[in-house]
Amino acid sequence: NGHCRERGWVSDAHFNSHNKYGDFNTYLNDISGALELIGVDKYEHIMGYAHSTGAPVLINYLMERGDEAFDAFIFNSPFLDWGFVGGDMVEFVLEHTSMFERMGAMDNDTKMGVATTPEEFKDTPITYLNEEIVMCDWASKFWSLYYWDWPMRPLYKVPVTVGFATGVTGVHSKLEAHAKQRKAVTSKPFLCITSRGDDVLKANETLSRADWIGPGRWEVELNDNGHDIFLSQDEGDTDMAIEMVLVWMKRMKFT
Repeated sequence: NGHCRERGWVSDAHFNSHNKYGDFNTYLNDISGALELIGVDKYEHIMGYAHSTGAPVLINYLMERGDEAFDAFIFNSPFLDWGFVGGDMVEFVLEHTSMFERMGAMDNDTKMGVATTPEEFKDTPITYLNEEIVMCDWASKFWSLYYWDWPMRPLYKVPVTVGFATGVTGVHSKLEAHAKQRKAVTSKPFLCITSRGDDVLKANETLSRADWIGPGRWEVELNDNGHDIFLSQDEGDTDMAIEMVLVWMKRMKFT
């Protein structure tokens, strides 16, 4: 994302969670190309890693292209259900965006949940790429704990687009269909690690749907970590998460 911004490839400040096609198959060739580059170095083991919405991208690749290139996987709070998205009505809209598109009410570029400048600051709005943006307290909190370059990850609120929501829901449906047919996405070992303290997804849904990925699963449920278990508010919780993953990797002889 940061590299795209540096090159002027970001056309809309709000298109951080966006897929203009509404189909995650658009990422397949990119992932294949990345794996070809990785393969040049002849690593002993190749492990797939995905956090949050990265999980549907990776899982879709595995369903479409197979798992031959990988030895194992780590899923950090994988986005396998819409979780805490603002109540049942919002979740219904997110899961049925394709229906609203057919009705002509939306298209893939439609933004859902655009933040507006608080009334107290209406006279001094912040604009970026000709869009009004609002600083995100959630992202800013993590930036204060784990510094990163601002262009690499937005510190302002970004909406979800219909195209992105359609892509995510499409993978969710495909994964569930695989499970009903008793088809594993992968037979390779994988670790699913999440936390009851996740403020984006529901840990019980994350763990139950992880069973759909394949039989070679190890599951770790932490208590106090955040949505990204490696970006928790308490340094001790983050260290514990790292240690738990390391124990698993040693057990599987990947390190």
